Amino acid sequence: MNVDSVGIGDAQTAPPASETIWILGGGQFGKRAAVQLRKRSRSSTIVVIDPHPDASLPKDVEVVTVDGIEWLSEHFCPGTQVSKIIPALPVHMIAEWLRKIITEEGGSVYSPEIPNELFPHRLHPLRLKPGQFVVSHANFICPLNCSEPDDLCTYTQQPRPTPIYRILRRLDCGRFTPLILRSRQFAPGIGGFIPEDLWGFQKNVRALEGAPLLIGTACKCHGIIDSFCHRNNLSS
Repeated sequence: MNVDSVGIGDAQTAPPASETIWILGGGQFGKRAAVQLRKRSRSSTIVVIDPHPDASLPKDVEVVTVDGIEWLSEHFCPGTQVSKIIPALPVHMIAEWLRKIITEEGGSVYSPEIPNELFPHRLHPLRLKPGQFVVSHANFICPLNCSEPDDLCTYTQQPRPTPIYRILRRLDCGRFTPLILRSRQFAPGIGGFIPEDLWGFQKNVRALEGAPLLIGTACKCHGIIDSFCHRNNLSS
């Protein structure tokens, strides 16, 4: 079954003059995101969430020393005053956030094994776990400051192939339903989501209770996909 989730995470919005940004993860990539976003706005409130943050984070960011997924599940609620949420964790943020909130409500989640042949070879699929793959157009290390241009790859200077988020949405995934959220680019090499992205995605996942899903987040060139099947035990 194939569900094209185009529209979620696709619209581009202008940043407000002053905003609150959450960066989940305070290591190398979280620090880079904080530095780059601070350069873009001196008035933004930047909050970095990590139990063991990099000691050299910019001095003018707020640091919360707790687990990023714990923070997100506890503090991200309708009406929360946050403009951007940037994952910089060694886990798939969307999948782990959904898993946590569903299990905390009394539901159950499991991850069926993803078949090896599901993703085409041109996406350079790499299995990380039985129920998790990463895919990429690149067979090289991309520049950290890639601006994700529409026409040419910043590394090869060749025309860009079809964006990976579009390929994954249209992929014949057999018994799995793909739900793919596009990562927005907030600065060169720095992607994330706005609150509406996450609420819309959560709604789509909840509507498919009991169905084996492929939950993915992807930009034009890279993606991570988790298998995900949930049941609401409170209603069974």
